[in-house]
Amino acid sequence: MGGGNDDITVHVEWLARRLTQQQEDAAATEQHRITLSAAHRVSRVPAHLRLANKRDDAYTPGLVAIGPLHAADDSSDRGRLRAGYRLKMSYLHSLISRGHPEPSTHLGVIQGYVRLVAAREREARAMYAAEDVDELRAEDFIQLMVLDGCFILEHLVNVATNNEEPSLHATPFGPTQLSVDLVLAENQIPFFVLVDLISNTRLPEFETTGYDPPVLLMKLALYYLAGEKGRDMSVEALPPAEGVSHLLHLLHATVTAARTRWVPVPPGIRQEGAVVGTAHEAARLLRRLPLLLLVPLLYPILPEERRWSASYGREDLPSASDLKRMWVRFKRARSGGSGGAAAKSGIAAVLGPVPLAVKLEHEDCIRLPRLRIEIRTAPLLLNLIAFEQAADQRAGDVSAYAWLMAKLVQSPEDAGVLVAAEVVQTTSAGSEGKEDVAHFFREVGAASEAAEEVGKSYLGETMLKLRERSRHPLFMMWADVQRNYFTVPWAVVAEFVAFITFISTILQTYGSFRH
Repeated sequence: MGGGNDDITVHVEWLARRLTQQQEDAAATEQHRITLSAAHRVSRVPAHLRLANKRDDAYTPGLVAIGPLHAADDSSDRGRLRAGYRLKMSYLHSLISRGHPEPSTHLGVIQGYVRLVAAREREARAMYAAEDVDELRAEDFIQLMVLDGCFILEHLVNVATNNEEPSLHATPFGPTQLSVDLVLAENQIPFFVLVDLISNTRLPEFETTGYDPPVLLMKLALYYLAGEKGRDMSVEALPPAEGVSHLLHLLHATVTAARTRWVPVPPGIRQEGAVVGTAHEAARLLRRLPLLLLVPLLYPILPEERRWSASYGREDLPSASDLKRMWVRFKRARSGGSGGAAAKSGIAAVLGPVPLAVKLEHEDCIRLPRLRIEIRTAPLLLNLIAFEQAADQRAGDVSAYAWLMAKLVQSPEDAGVLVAAEVVQTTSAGSEGKEDVAHFFREVGAASEAAEEVGKSYLGETMLKLRERSRHPLFMMWADVQRNYFTVPWAVVAEFVAFITFISTILQTYGSFRH
């Protein structure tokens, strides 16, 4: 019996020590989570956002899983992303081989990677919700961080050195899908893991630059995200690496910084020129003057239910086509400095050379950033919005911009207005393409949730001025008359008749004065 009691005593002590260690680890990890701001956390996109825009695939990796949230999709032979997992293994080998051609040295390099990540495993684990990582053993979590981090580094280096990456291109839509996967809200790893890994990686291609590892990483990441604009940033202008949570956080900072630094082209040096621009304005007003004279005649006979006040509330924003009827023109935002040069590469190039730049000029011209609608556009905007909402920024820049565009584009006619103004670029043509554009903005706008908060955003003043214009009696009547009487194909005929009537009236008046 004594031996049995001794055995029981040994098990009790072992279990007590195990529980003590586990609760200490859990308490330390939770303390890391508490000290992290919401913007620093990587979490799953809420179900209500997925349902709102019906683009569940916009938040889910299609080629490569990064981090623990989708790790189960690629690690097994039956994993949905097993091709991406094989690619990660290949990239680990090629990254190490850059500075260590001899395979016999690779074990030591990987051991160094493991030690670095293991030293901050608890801090890295705290970047994720407990339910997403608690089941992962420390060994598995560390391996995941090393493998995914090295994969990202190798891809960034390949892009910066113009390596064509044949293994990636062998996968259909591989490069495009990867550029989406690396900025998904659920597909992130801590930026400090990348800093630690690049600090322990020999990259002969960049040794002559003299950059410290964190600076080199920031330049590689910004070139990947923003093209030449990222590469050209001086060391002093780079954000500190320790202040970046992950790649999506850096992308968001890059996009919003481009807006805040945007300086519109001064009126005197615009492409069309001051004199030419003035002449165009005069011609535009002269052409519309006959129609303006018809408003007092046509508006009184317009049925009440077809008037502006009957279909729009005081808090609504007019659509692009109705704003156009109110003499508001749409033009692409241009920059007056070198920062306005279009990036030939980089994920942020989808949002144009000056992302999110919106400005109302002279109350009758609104400048909007060029948006290229392609396979990456919806995931890019939706995940930036998800990042803002995770950080409790419901009036964030991207959310406000998406809300504005959804209000402006409510129909194919509205889409046509912005496409004609070169504000929106799309590969689709004709009426079907315009319907696709309208559908795109409806889905993206549904995720913004900025309706109540947009007034507090950088677009607040613009919203106020556009609403004031839509309530002005003259512009309300002008829009109603155009919408109801001057629609295609009668618009051309009506303008011609109005113009002839106007000229005839002037001639008759002039003749009466002569007599």
